Amino acid sequence: MRLIGDIIRLNAKRYPDKTAVIMDDRSMTYKQINTEANRLARGLCASGIKPGDKVAILAFNCIEYPVLVYGIAKSGAVLVPLNFRYKKDELVYSVNNSEPAVLFYGTEFTGLLEEARQEFTTAVRTIAIGRDDGKDVAGLMDGQSVEEPDVEIDPESPFAIMYTSGTTGFPKGTLFSHSAYIEIFEGMAYEGDLRHDDIALVCIPLFHNGGLNGVLQPVLMVGGTCVVMSKGFDAEKVLDVVQNHRVTMTMWVPTQLTMLINFPDVSRWDTSSLKKIYYGSSAITPATLEGSMKVFGNVGFYQWYGQVETGMVSVLRPEDHIEYSQCTGREMFNADIRIVDENGNDVGEGESGEIISARKPLGMIGYYRMDDANSAAMQDGWIHTGDVARVEGNGYFTIVDRIKDLIISGAENIYPKEIEDVLSRYEGVLEAAVFGIPDEVYGEAVCAAVVAKRGYELQEKEIIDFCASKLSGYKKPKKVVFLEELPKNANGKVTKTVLREPYWAGRNRRI
Repeated sequence: MRLIGDIIRLNAKRYPDKTAVIMDDRSMTYKQINTEANRLARGLCASGIKPGDKVAILAFNCIEYPVLVYGIAKSGAVLVPLNFRYKKDELVYSVNNSEPAVLFYGTEFTGLLEEARQEFTTAVRTIAIGRDDGKDVAGLMDGQSVEEPDVEIDPESPFAIMYTSGTTGFPKGTLFSHSAYIEIFEGMAYEGDLRHDDIALVCIPLFHNGGLNGVLQPVLMVGGTCVVMSKGFDAEKVLDVVQNHRVTMTMWVPTQLTMLINFPDVSRWDTSSLKKIYYGSSAITPATLEGSMKVFGNVGFYQWYGQVETGMVSVLRPEDHIEYSQCTGREMFNADIRIVDENGNDVGEGESGEIISARKPLGMIGYYRMDDANSAAMQDGWIHTGDVARVEGNGYFTIVDRIKDLIISGAENIYPKEIEDVLSRYEGVLEAAVFGIPDEVYGEAVCAAVVAKRGYELQEKEIIDFCASKLSGYKKPKKVVFLEELPKNANGKVTKTVLREPYWAGRNRRI
């Protein structure tokens, strides 16, 4: 198995009649997906698509999505999954950056595409998904053979441009090879104990790395079944799917876990089929992890760490949660990471530094058409993550925070995650995000944005006093703001740039 298309090709031989993907009342077997992907690949090639050309998808999760992914992969083209939450300017930027020759789109986006098309800098052929008028995907596939397409593809050639979450400015397009993703999926399958009889719930968008490359493809690689949910995260619907489909594994980001464990009468649902819960993407608070273990009982928890740029590179396995539950994890068996100081030297146990990850075999080829960003992120064969971690010994490490989120107040370094962990233990706090705001004396002060649990009315003073009882005085919040919800991007990460922006407008911040 060396190419992304091999995932579906080989399992169509091993498990031809096994259900590969379920969505609502529709399903597809491995043989059906492979057959349709072959027809799509041949249709793309017949229309003039050559290896290396870009083909984009703008759609909600749908049962056609895997067919499109594997059809594009088999044609030798480069997949460009686009965020379905994009507004016009973001869509224009991503299309003009990647320059796809073809864009498959869900009909819900017809209006947005028409509005954005005027600003596209290259001609883009748009093809609808699920509209039966001869100009849709079915029309492209019409009359094409079901045999494997005769396209020579180098495993080191690009498979996809995955866009980052865009927490600072426009997103960056990360170019990834077939071979790098195959290595990542193999690492996740082994370290994550995936099996052919797993039934996986995919409730993360498929345009996103977590949905497509964190669950769907690793599960399909081993011959499992994926139950895919559409847009949005509805806790009740998720619990229904787990119960009705007897889901055995899933990936939930900490925000989703928080929503689930605080959902009224969550114990009414039978979640006993769950054997593996993957989590990651953003920091998890001790309260959320402890609550999840209590609600879901005898389940193996796997904390994953990685970035769009590096791929998944570390895991905290179930047995590690006994002694190292507050750690982030240790590198996967086929990954290579280091924690270094500002001079690039490895730091010692108990010390903190930046995580860097080997560019080979798991990392990106580079940012697409962004030479300056590549120079900053990739140095001497290592990808710089911008994440600060503490070395714990025995190969384990703990993420302390993002470098850009570090607060410097009166020459003291303050890591927001430490304060967020304390806030999460306050009875009435559902979620909290800590960030720096301007201070005329100390340069920066600590501000906490807090979302209260239903039925609680919290006061600023009680929050500050609670933090003061648990933390050094310089770490306690100087200001607390109460919000209905925290701003988040598509993968559930809090966008602290949005929280900081009103306070720093017209001012220069060091990061």
